[in-house]
Amino acid sequence: MRRWLALLTLIPAAAPAGAQLAEGSAAWAPNDIRVLRTEAERPASTSSRFEVAPNGDARIAVERRDGGAHTSGTILLIGGRWMLTQGFAAKGANEIEALDAAALNSQLVIVLLTAALPGGRPAPGPPQNVRFAEKAKPIRIATASTSAEYRAPWTVTGSVTVPEADAAASYQLSFTYSEEGAARTIDFAGSVGNDKSPLDLPDSMKLAGWKVRRLGTTPESPPTAAQPGAGGQHALPKVATLGELRQRQ
Repeated sequence: MRRWLALLTLIPAAAPAGAQLAEGSAAWAPNDIRVLRTEAERPASTSSRFEVAPNGDARIAVERRDGGAHTSGTILLIGGRWMLTQGFAAKGANEIEALDAAALNSQLVIVLLTAALPGGRPAPGPPQNVRFAEKAKPIRIATASTSAEYRAPWTVTGSVTVPEADAAASYQLSFTYSEEGAARTIDFAGSVGNDKSPLDLPDSMKLAGWKVRRLGTTPESPPTAAQPGAGGQHALPKVATLGELRQRQ
């Protein structure tokens, strides 16, 4: 059940293409999502890999480039209560922004794939060309700390390939939507799959080198700093392993 709750965070509450999309969304519920987002008008890119474990925990690897700026790191979401980060710059905002970017891009890819292929992944074989156009309904997606809206009319074109039965579905999508009366295009490439050996974060995993934060309990509450040994209302006793952290409330 917790795995499904984690996966549902990738699907927005309001289906932009109506009942058909809402009903078909369950057909695209992967546990391993890779996304590369680029835009021809901007010298920027965001790549991410979003993996979900059977118990609902998640690992998100993110790399963002924008001009000369480069941000990369790994995020773990544990038990719906904890966020662990590693590899980011010192500023905590970079971590939250990276998590939001990965989650929003993953959500958007799932929405676009569901719109283009509401029945789920195509049969194994050559690339399947896809196209879907929506004239009236926008796409609205959100995380706990931010949201995004892509206004109609919008279209998605591209291809989806499943090379063999157990392989991930690779995709190349071009998404064009309306922004302030002008058309804007975002390109996505990556893969979505259901790994038979999904993410495993064992209790024995050491926390040395990881920054630990307590996740907010409401959409308005950002993750709260909770370093081992730190003072304050959300302070944590020192914990050495993931198993010890999971026992904390």
